[in-house]
Amino acid sequence: MFEEHYSLAKKNIEKEDYEQAKESLLKCLNLKPSFEILHLLGVVYINLKEYEKSIDIFKNLLKKKFFNDSIHLNLGIAFKKKKEYLKAKEQFELSIKLNPSNYLSFFNLGNIFVESKRKEEAKKKFKRCLKIKKNYVPALVNLSVIYLNQKEFKKSYNLLIRCIELGDESSIVLENLSKIYLLTKNFKQAEIYIKKLIKKSPKLLSKIIPLALGYTYLGKSKEYKDICKFYNSKLKLLKGPYSFSFNKSNKILKLGFVGQDFRNHPVGFFMKDMLPELSKKIDINVFSTTDHQDETSEFIEKYSNWIRCHKLNDDFLAELIYQKKIDILVDTSGMTRTNKLNIFKLKPVKTQISWAGWLASTHMKEIDYIVGDHFATPFIDDKNFSEKVYRVGDIWCTYSRSVFDDLRLKKNQNNNEDVNFGCFQRPEKINQKILKVWSKILLRTKRSNIYFVNNSIGPYEKKIITDFLKKNKISLSRVFFISPQNREVYLNSFNLVDINLDTFPYNGGTTSFESTFMNIPTLTMKNNSLMFRCGESINKNLNMDNWIANDEEDYIDKGVFFCNKKELNVVKKKLKHHNSNCVLFDSKKFSNEFLEMILKIA
Repeated sequence: MFEEHYSLAKKNIEKEDYEQAKESLLKCLNLKPSFEILHLLGVVYINLKEYEKSIDIFKNLLKKKFFNDSIHLNLGIAFKKKKEYLKAKEQFELSIKLNPSNYLSFFNLGNIFVESKRKEEAKKKFKRCLKIKKNYVPALVNLSVIYLNQKEFKKSYNLLIRCIELGDESSIVLENLSKIYLLTKNFKQAEIYIKKLIKKSPKLLSKIIPLALGYTYLGKSKEYKDICKFYNSKLKLLKGPYSFSFNKSNKILKLGFVGQDFRNHPVGFFMKDMLPELSKKIDINVFSTTDHQDETSEFIEKYSNWIRCHKLNDDFLAELIYQKKIDILVDTSGMTRTNKLNIFKLKPVKTQISWAGWLASTHMKEIDYIVGDHFATPFIDDKNFSEKVYRVGDIWCTYSRSVFDDLRLKKNQNNNEDVNFGCFQRPEKINQKILKVWSKILLRTKRSNIYFVNNSIGPYEKKIITDFLKKNKISLSRVFFISPQNREVYLNSFNLVDINLDTFPYNGGTTSFESTFMNIPTLTMKNNSLMFRCGESINKNLNMDNWIANDEEDYIDKGVFFCNKKELNVVKKKLKHHNSNCVLFDSKKFSNEFLEMILKIA
């Protein structure tokens, strides 16, 4: 009878059916108590998350003088699961003292150091583990993750490839290999591993989004389009299609916005001042997919039916939108990580549009329109969009003036003799082609400096930028990095510069609005990429055509030409005067144009 229960317990442990294994082991204990049965039961309790019972068993075994490295190891694991790291560490060290070849104790010590953010000590323990058991995949993976986080890509890559060679193509291995290629901007290789990852784990579909972003940063239209099509084909359709037979006559038109960025975020800044006007004429419904609240979201809530949807799955949210009989639904996220494109794929609303949060096509046939303008989306660019481009009167969106009201902003001129160029973009938009162009401007303008202002620029990004500039004979005494700790500091940083340098082919949008508000001109360049021509549209609407370069050589020439303190001060004064009635910040006018569009396409 004992042998039968013991055999059954072992089989259930192999099948990871720990509840059944526990029952069999308890029966074994009643028949014949032994060290082996108790030790095995302690391990089963760990897997059942009954850590106190596990700890009691291992402590009792130690009291009975069963000194064994495995007991200390498993007692340490139970303590570690309870996050009692000091006690766990003590047990792993005792295990190693009894058996210096216990690689699992070194591995678990490494994990404790990872969780306590002592990365260098963790690396040493994982290396000791691998010295004992060189092909222990969990240690290879965990060590590779540390190297990846430290931007030591080659070391991380070699360890992950070793895992692949050992037959381990787990999700974490594939994901981390794709991260290495994404961070080193080898997007083709990243695509291979991301698609393998999604094939293995379809729920990880959102992992494709950074790849879509990468292709947009480089202006790779075909590759971006293919990724969108792949993404859209993998979205699940559990419900739909919906029918739209309800009578629309004599009712107030219902407009819905879906997303999680109705807060202190560019989307919130675009919407804030337009909603008070829009809400006078139509019924505004905001489907917020986050529980985050701040002053901007609280303001928007006053002028809309604010529906918190962060706990709803896509099917329930689509059904809710349909039941509310929304006439037009607006996507504000596009191909970003937090998107709700699955809702739009379900098409709970007859007319769906894309606006403000993503300035490229989603290539989703269920989205009918994308809001552009004659400069940002000229007719020649229609080929880049599966949506029909609706061009509003002046500019595709406006920036709310009220966003600046509570900030202590000082619009000062840079009174130094040097001309300061500024880049306020995220590091992902700064490629080697851009740095080459900026280097040439700096070489031809000796009394100039460049400021990189963005708290996303970390040590790794700084090194890439400074190494490139140094290689191109730019003295690093002319290069400055600023990481603003809050929005007020960030906006006041525009006072440090004379010219805002736009990136290409992925133009800045929000940063150029903000630069204009701070009376700093933006030098931009025409582009034929898959994104909106944001810089072109903003400068066209400011009547600053001469600040739009035709190509890289023209961008360099203009950068050099405008590097004139006297002329720059004149331009800044013109911007200051123009800002008082600028269409970029005329939310009331834009609201009327937006309303006209809504009434036409409803």
